[in-house]
Amino acid sequence: MIVGVIGSGSIGPDLAYGFVSALARDKGGKVYLHDIKQEALDAGVARIMGYVRKGVARGKLSPKAAKAIEDKLVPTLDIADLADCDYVLEAASEDLAVKRAILANLEAVVRPDCLVGFATSGIPRARIAAEAKHPERCFVNHPFFPAWRSLPIEVVPSGDEALGERMMATLKRLGKVPVITADVPCFAADDIFCNYINEAARIVEEGIATPAQVDKVVNDAIRGGGPFNVMDGTRGNILTVHCQVLMQEDAEARGRAEEAAWFAASPLLEKQGNAPWHDRRNPGDPATDEATARVILDRILAVLLGRTYAVMEDGTCEAGDLNWLTRMALGFREGLLDIAAELGPDRVAELCEAYAAEHPGFRVPETVRARKPLDFLRNVRVRRDGDIAVVSVFRPEVKNALNQRTIAELDRVFREVEADEGVAGLVLTSWDGSLAGADIGELAGLETPEDCENICTTTHPVFMRLSTMAKPTVAAVDGPVLGGGAELSMCAKARVVGPNLLLGQPEVNLGIIPGYGGTQRLPRLVGVERAVPMLRTGAPVGAREAVEWGWAQEVAEDFVGAAKGLVRAAIDGKLTLEPVDPAPVEVGELPEVDLGHHSLAIDEILCDVIRTGLALPLEEGLAVEARGFGRCKRTVDLQIGMVNFMVNGPRVPAEFLHE
Repeated sequence: MIVGVIGSGSIGPDLAYGFVSALARDKGGKVYLHDIKQEALDAGVARIMGYVRKGVARGKLSPKAAKAIEDKLVPTLDIADLADCDYVLEAASEDLAVKRAILANLEAVVRPDCLVGFATSGIPRARIAAEAKHPERCFVNHPFFPAWRSLPIEVVPSGDEALGERMMATLKRLGKVPVITADVPCFAADDIFCNYINEAARIVEEGIATPAQVDKVVNDAIRGGGPFNVMDGTRGNILTVHCQVLMQEDAEARGRAEEAAWFAASPLLEKQGNAPWHDRRNPGDPATDEATARVILDRILAVLLGRTYAVMEDGTCEAGDLNWLTRMALGFREGLLDIAAELGPDRVAELCEAYAAEHPGFRVPETVRARKPLDFLRNVRVRRDGDIAVVSVFRPEVKNALNQRTIAELDRVFREVEADEGVAGLVLTSWDGSLAGADIGELAGLETPEDCENICTTTHPVFMRLSTMAKPTVAAVDGPVLGGGAELSMCAKARVVGPNLLLGQPEVNLGIIPGYGGTQRLPRLVGVERAVPMLRTGAPVGAREAVEWGWAQEVAEDFVGAAKGLVRAAIDGKLTLEPVDPAPVEVGELPEVDLGHHSLAIDEILCDVIRTGLALPLEEGLAVEARGFGRCKRTVDLQIGMVNFMVNGPRVPAEFLHE
């Protein structure tokens, strides 16, 4: 893939660094960084090389990866060098006329099939692409700070479905998680964010509190650093004014004069300009009295929640995506819809209505007025392809690890799919195909053996529902598919894997055994001789072994498409898909393995569970496994393994005591 980034100012170099890092292993990959000024280009390259040096010094980047990044980055003053690009992202200006001029110059150079993105904070796509030769290939791609590592990117589609799919796939490959929004001023996140900043500035302007006090109150309540800390980090005051003007103009065009007046930017933002809000040498006292703190927080929450509901109610962004976006892009402790759910519909309505009474033009969404409880999926996405439901786990920030909320949502979806007569089959996948296991933080928080056993016994029926569904089910996975993710995949009636599959049951590295069915389903799928070494050592296998051993049916680049093909064939009666055979398995002597550093105490529990459980029908074997998982809690090595993982990560072996 050949990529271009136009603009080597505030955000362009960060985007180029993120893209070139994602393409470091791509043999033909290249990222052009273009600017019309040599000094800007030099400064951008210097910033990127600074990131590289810091990554190497901290052990985040290998010298080889650093060299690949340096080799694949191509600074250029000549826009003609972008001729062979597959994708170009303009990040040079927030001025509409400048963007249109850049687009005209770019279209004279690149191929007709080159995708073009615009890194705008608020200008609608239709305005930017109004004079384009090929408007169908032009998209808004709005990234977030820090642009090189922040996952979300808002995408306004062009209306061309095929090119839209290409754009989504391109951004995925470049390490981003695209979130679709409508083509409205400031899209989803900046509508909420800029109004939040604007309200904070009003509070200071009115003499209610200082920036330090506002930041402390907000950060203590919902995290995110506080609005003025964020502005100091991003130098975003003037950009916020720009976005407020866009929203104000839009409201005026819709005949909403009072709402337009509410959108007006606080004069303090423009007055402040790029000057910092906080004096680091003399920060001032952030403490404030309880009454003032309540005024600050109530106003901030009213604006944040009111605009979040408005964005959702207007159909600008789907609820689940919006909730994830406000947590990941804006840095709050939870998504804003989760915070609303914590407060409850009555409290949200009380906050918004009280604020509106004091601030004419502030819109209280109908959903808020009606005090409707929120009901949406946070961590699971469902879409239909004809009569096939594609169910995806969506937790990209943790490689789609399975926490209890995700499992509960899967349970709900599986029940709905089972009952829906319009659905003939199901594909289970994730945001990118990876299912990196159970949520380690949740497992580490289990306090007793009974808690450990219970988390297994409550999860087993959910997974079993996928196995026993009276419809064909196929898992489509790629990348790391580990622990609980592998166990969930084995509950589908077939599996298609991508070429980058890394399949394993690495629980023994943590001082535990599989608890979601791995000790019972894996041997029944691939045989005891192959399964037991995987279970006892945690060693993973790749896509080729997964197919050769019978864990998966096929390898495919388009693993979701191939999975849908299998489901379609089963629906049409061309083949029969069956779950793992639940019959007892004759075990005999377990294969010898080199345990290396792994815990002898945990291995003893694991071997006992394998022998005892496989001698029984599957459901009884799962109960044996759950009790074995609980037994791990009585060992010293479980605590050692968990702490080691959370402190040192998965690459540092735990020093088990074997007790």
